[in-house]
Amino acid sequence: MKVPSPPPFIESAPADQRWPYRAADAHKGNFGRVLLVGGSRGMAGSISLSSMAALATGSGLVSVAIPDRCLETVAGFHPGVMTIPIQDDGVGAFGADASVNTKPYDVVGCGPGMGTGAGATALVEQLFWQADQHRVFDADAINIIAKENWLHSPALLRNSEHRGKSTLPLDQSTLVLTPHPGELARLTGVSAKDRDAQIEAAKSLAERFGMTIVVKGGPTWVVSGELLKTAATADVPAQNSQGVQVYRNRTGNPGMATAGSGDVLTGVVTSLLGQGLGAFDAATLAVYLHGLAGDFAAQAIGQASLTCREILGHLPAAIRAIE
Repeated sequence: MKVPSPPPFIESAPADQRWPYRAADAHKGNFGRVLLVGGSRGMAGSISLSSMAALATGSGLVSVAIPDRCLETVAGFHPGVMTIPIQDDGVGAFGADASVNTKPYDVVGCGPGMGTGAGATALVEQLFWQADQHRVFDADAINIIAKENWLHSPALLRNSEHRGKSTLPLDQSTLVLTPHPGELARLTGVSAKDRDAQIEAAKSLAERFGMTIVVKGGPTWVVSGELLKTAATADVPAQNSQGVQVYRNRTGNPGMATAGSGDVLTGVVTSLLGQGLGAFDAATLAVYLHGLAGDFAAQAIGQASLTCREILGHLPAAIRAIE
C-alpha cells in the first residue's frame, strides 16, 4: 500500500511542526491537557468521539465537561477519559447557569452534541471571549455564534491606538472554527451550494479576526488570519501582509460523509493545539490526518460501509504514516 505524502505546508512553516516531538523522559502533562465541552441526552456519542480522537492523536490528559445526566454514558466510552459533570436542565442538556473552569487546560474544544439551549449558549459565550486560550468550535458552538450574531457585535471592537485607528476587531487568532457548509451558511449568510463563495467568506472572517476556519467538504480547505493578527499586534500593518494562509487538503473520500466524522476531526484539531502547534499548523495537519484515516478505512472496508468508528480506528495508522 502506497502511503500518501505529508501535507504540503506553506514554505514558512517549520518542518518540525509536522508532528509534535516526544522526548524520551516526557510525561502525560507534556502532551496537552485537553478539555472538551459538549454532549446532551441522545447526543452523548458526539463529544465522546471527540475525546477518544484526542486521546488517539496523542493528548496526555483528556477531560470532558458534560451535562450531569450524561456523565455515566460518556464515561463508559473510554476508560482513559475523565468526566466533569456540569449543571443540567433536568432533561440532559446544559442548565441555564452552566459554566466551566478552563484554567487548568491548554486548549478547549466545544460544540459537538451540545444543542443550542440557554445553558449551551452561556458556555459558548464564556469561551468565545477567552481569546487568551486556544479554542476549537464545532457544530452547535458555531450555530450559537451565528444565532447570537456575535461576529457582528460592537463588543468585538476593542480600543486601540494602532496606526491611528480607534478600534480593531478583537484578536481571535487562538480560535479555530470547523463548520460544514450548512453551519458556515448560518455564520456568513452565503449559501451552502456556493462552495467558492463560502471559501471567500471564510477568508474574509479569517482576515478580520485572525481566526482559523476549516471549511469542511470535498475537498476541505483551511484558511487562517493567524499571522495577520500576530503582525498587527507587533505594530506591523496587517494590510501590508500577503493575505490569509490557505491550504487545500488532498486526503479524504466521499465515504467520510457520515455521522460523527466531524466530531472525530474536532478531537484531532484540539489535541494538536494542546500539543503545542499553532492554529494553522494544527488545523492543516488535523484535516490531512483525518482524511488519511478515512482513506485507510475506505481501503479496508469500502466507502459505503465507512463510519466514524472506522475513521477513529484508523487514526493510529495515519499518524504512523507521517511520523
